[in-house]
Amino acid sequence: MAQQQKQIQIQFRLMDVRQLQFVNLSSEWPEGEMQINNQLQFNCETDKRIVRCNANFEYKKNDITQLILGVQTVFEFTRDSWSSLYQLNEDQWVLPAGLVQHMADITIGSARGILAVRSEEAGIPKQILPLVNPGQMLRNNIAFKRTPQQQNDPSGAIPLDGTLGTA
Repeated sequence: MAQQQKQIQIQFRLMDVRQLQFVNLSSEWPEGEMQINNQLQFNCETDKRIVRCNANFEYKKNDITQLILGVQTVFEFTRDSWSSLYQLNEDQWVLPAGLVQHMADITIGSARGILAVRSEEAGIPKQILPLVNPGQMLRNNIAFKRTPQQQNDPSGAIPLDGTLGTA
């Protein structure tokens, strides 16, 4: 007999999109294709029901960094949705892989828009952020332990190993 999985409707909202960095290190923009490295990282403030997704992109030509772009999206979950993700026995919140992939998609799309605008403003040739499939890189759920009250970190954010490899 097949066991039915309980479906949960998760409600959250995109609170903010932030450009963390846009650094043009090139005095003269190089011709031709570039190597693009990417990284995604998730962190959480469990007491505020907030999850952040940071995306970093590094454009290189001949192993020399030309451009760095960092973008962060901030998501807030409803109380009921956040509670439904909580696992009592392990005192942690677990975000399903599909939800994490969706948040990564939103972040990468935001980075794509920021890159287009900022490249134009900086007077560098239009840069393309290649298609990235978070489903190929983020295959597992991500767990966040309860955020301790921290004196040193006013944001209360704890980085987790939700990092994507380079492409």
